[in-house]
Amino acid sequence: MKSFQLNEKTRSFLLEYQLFEDDLIQQVQLQHRLELVAAFGIQKGMRVLEIGCGQGDTTVAIADAVGESGSVVAIDIASPDYGAPLTLGQATERIKKSSLGERIDFHFEMDFVFFESPIPFDVAVLSHCSWYFKQPEDLLKYFKKIRGLAKQICFAEWDLDFTCLSQRSHFCAVPTFVKFPFLHCIQTS
Repeated sequence: MKSFQLNEKTRSFLLEYQLFEDDLIQQVQLQHRLELVAAFGIQKGMRVLEIGCGQGDTTVAIADAVGESGSVVAIDIASPDYGAPLTLGQATERIKKSSLGERIDFHFEMDFVFFESPIPFDVAVLSHCSWYFKQPEDLLKYFKKIRGLAKQICFAEWDLDFTCLSQRSHFCAVPTFVKFPFLHCIQTS
């Protein structure tokens, strides 16, 4: 792996929350997620819905941004036993033990189509998860439902054009409808 310099915000996060101290790959991912959440404009005190939270990489960045007065509801359709090198359950247990844990409510094996909330969200975030959808219509269903639950949708996806041969297998596993780089926030009301 090439040498990578962590910025001050990432180093502060690592020091404050004691997450990912010995995992350089997670630290690089964290720096990207912190920058993504900043680009989304997530602020202290917000109530945020994250769809497709996975192991919580973006979730912790959101929880940091919303501060102690904010909250995050993190949903994923996968089972807590899914994932590697840590399962979703293992990764989120680690997060729940940190001081960020009390700001986050994780829901696994939850299809967003069936999710209900009596309290609206300031923002709904879909971060690097759209390629898990089997059909574009499924993603569209989620967007339509979000309009009734959140004031704003923030969406990010990887640029899926591979630049070296070792990335080819991952690229080929992605459904063809999601071959675009994207970062965007949309007002829903």
